Amino acid sequence: MSKRESNDRQLTETNVIGKQSSLRCLGSSDEAERPWLEDHPVCKSLAHYQILHLGIAQARYPYEMVRAHQGGAYFLVTLRGKGRILINGSWTICSEGQACLLPAYTTNAFHCIDGEEWDFCWVRYRHPEGQVPLIAAKAPILEEFSTEQFHAAVQGILFESELEHREMITEQWAQLIHIYVREFVAPHRADDRLWSLWNAIENNLSQDWTLDSMANKAYLSGEHLRRLCKTQYGRSPVQQVRWMRMQRAAELLLTTNYKIESIGHDVGYKNPTVFSKSFAKHFDLKPSQYRKKQAEEKH
Repeated sequence: MSKRESNDRQLTETNVIGKQSSLRCLGSSDEAERPWLEDHPVCKSLAHYQILHLGIAQARYPYEMVRAHQGGAYFLVTLRGKGRILINGSWTICSEGQACLLPAYTTNAFHCIDGEEWDFCWVRYRHPEGQVPLIAAKAPILEEFSTEQFHAAVQGILFESELEHREMITEQWAQLIHIYVREFVAPHRADDRLWSLWNAIENNLSQDWTLDSMANKAYLSGEHLRRLCKTQYGRSPVQQVRWMRMQRAAELLLTTNYKIESIGHDVGYKNPTVFSKSFAKHFDLKPSQYRKKQAEEKH
């Protein structure tokens, strides 16, 4: 596939809020990159912790967000009700008392369920290019979480940011929020030595990644890379690349109408039959069956 064709086939972002939903937001910069952030307060203390924006949402159907290949981790805490989040290629319920962390450079997609309320807090990170993120995880995380304290911290910084000369206070709130997120991720944190490797692979899944090419990229011996990968994931480096390819393929099947053959090519399979068999082995469904099943579950 040519570079131009690849660029033309990037995922289209979705940003549906709806009349029944309301947001209280706080950004880290005067230059809001999203229209819905333009009229909300700014707290420059957030940038000290690589936080791009945060807030509280009272989301109601048809609320839906899709961010393709998001350049920073996204942390979401359900305060009340439930909604659906795309995790490892499948729509997964995130209910009251649960939190979800989506790592950087994954598809960030979530939506309300018709007839269900969904109140949640969120924190969106973005790290400078080439810098190891302050919040990094090996894979998406969905776990039980103590929501009250976190909700109170987000409410606190939102309130203080609407007042003047409260920089010292907002700095403390920003640090506390970051600590809560960091503690949630700590048991799952990715090894910094491998972060740049997985980032490079994620950005070029179509490349023919071998153990030697990955070891060279990570500046490690092949055996050392194998040991680290086994410790972190219980998989070899080659198996980990295969897992990454399957997750990306599942996301593309679910969030685009691209042809199955093209999706297979994008994630490193030149032979459509090999791709279909590998996908079926991983998900117990052929790509076409998976796309149909997930679309039915969403609606």
